[in-house]
Amino acid sequence: MATELTVKLPNRTGQLAAVAGALGDAGVNIRSLAATTGGGQGTVHILVDDKDAGKARRALKKKKYRISGDRKVVEVRLANKPGTLARAAARLGKARVNIDSAYMSGQGKRSTSLALGVKNASAAKKALGR
Repeated sequence: MATELTVKLPNRTGQLAAVAGALGDAGVNIRSLAATTGGGQGTVHILVDDKDAGKARRALKKKKYRISGDRKVVEVRLANKPGTLARAAARLGKARVNIDSAYMSGQGKRSTSLALGVKNASAAKKALGR
């Protein structure tokens, strides 16, 4: 399992480096990351292993970063073929599970690992046959 931490930052040079440095100094490996900017602000979604989530929270708070989101994600391995994501997303949609975030957390020749941020993890797992 993995945990998604969301941090809001000013849209200034060096902010991502500072966040990544704080986590690296704490011994936390970033599994996946997504970042966007808008309106003078940046939003960074950081995916870490569950076992490192506590260390990540403490490291970010120590550096005065505010964690605006903190949740478990559902991990799924899909065949690395066209259409597999569409089928998985359709199954979640049919089960009325909304996907709030999605990360590619690994890729090989035959499969791709995804981490999906959803409100109802048990419903998502059931819809995906897990």
